[in-house]
Amino acid sequence: MMINVLATATMAITMIATAPKAPQWEHSYGKALKETREGQDPLLVVLDKPDSKDARIEPALLSEKNASSDTSKLLSPYRLCHVDVTTEYGKKVAKAFHAQQFPHVAIIDKTGSVVIFKKTGQIDQDEWKQILASHKSGERPRPFCPNCQRQQF
Repeated sequence: MMINVLATATMAITMIATAPKAPQWEHSYGKALKETREGQDPLLVVLDKPDSKDARIEPALLSEKNASSDTSKLLSPYRLCHVDVTTEYGKKVAKAFHAQQFPHVAIIDKTGSVVIFKKTGQIDQDEWKQILASHKSGERPRPFCPNCQRQQF
């Protein structure tokens, strides 16, 4: 009987520990960028006005409430930064990204030094999935050689 209780408790703890967690969004761009530079994860930056229907990313795309969603899995390779541009801090971050319309999304390479993707305006779920899947490696795109019709190395 004691072994069954111990085995059940161990299994329950393991299931809780391995259950997917909702993505953790950092609200400080400086901290998120520092963590990206210390690790090997690309940085996904969302600049928006959370209280505006037209100038925000759809909350479901950020998967803050639903850890088991497909989007949540697509977010897992990234460091995540969500900045409210209605704050003084957010206005400074938006200026650094030259963002004047919102929502504005940027992905910074895994070294934290180059913006490898950016888009202003609404994004639907299919496009969001494609964007996240396309840039999850955090690699910079290689330049294309027009003479030899191949990517340069």
